[in-house]
Amino acid sequence: MQDLFDYFEQFQKLTEVEKNAISSTCKIIEVKKHEILEPIQSTSKNLYFLKSGVVRIFYYKDENEVTEYFALAGDLVTRIKSLLTQQPSSKAIQVLENGALVSINAHKFFQLFDTYPNIERLYRLLLESAYLALVERIESIQFYSAKERYATLLNDNQLIQKVPLKHIASYLGITQVSLSRIRATFQTNSDTK
Repeated sequence: MQDLFDYFEQFQKLTEVEKNAISSTCKIIEVKKHEILEPIQSTSKNLYFLKSGVVRIFYYKDENEVTEYFALAGDLVTRIKSLLTQQPSSKAIQVLENGALVSINAHKFFQLFDTYPNIERLYRLLLESAYLALVERIESIQFYSAKERYATLLNDNQLIQKVPLKHIASYLGITQVSLSRIRATFQTNSDTK
């Protein structure tokens, strides 16, 4: 659990009592490659912190899978709209490689807010961070080409190495053929240096 609290400490300092309260809402789960952690049309009940592994959030559009989000070890992931509204989601969370997650029961976690204002503040700061990441993602789609978005992804070498190209292409909003062309230009540029 220490890695979870190290992550939380980036946002809000917590006392041992607050950490113990959060721990009471958590369990560690082992996940297998290709496992659907939360299927489409299910309602989110948990937040997940990745101790190891890779997951993605995806949905279907015109019978094609569209990857919306990737999470790596050290990231928090949930289908936030479903979690907050308690309505079934049109998106799924899928595990892309074997790993371990801390599953945080959201209902129990939210119940801590009245007793522990720091935990409520932590949650607000986590939401703010997620919102900023979402704005950056939307702006990258609005203002940058697929090649520029791929160049940004290259900075996250771990993601590029661990995620199948079909999911990266989907995340960038392009076909695998287009991604192959873009990747070839980067390979050509590195060969000429």
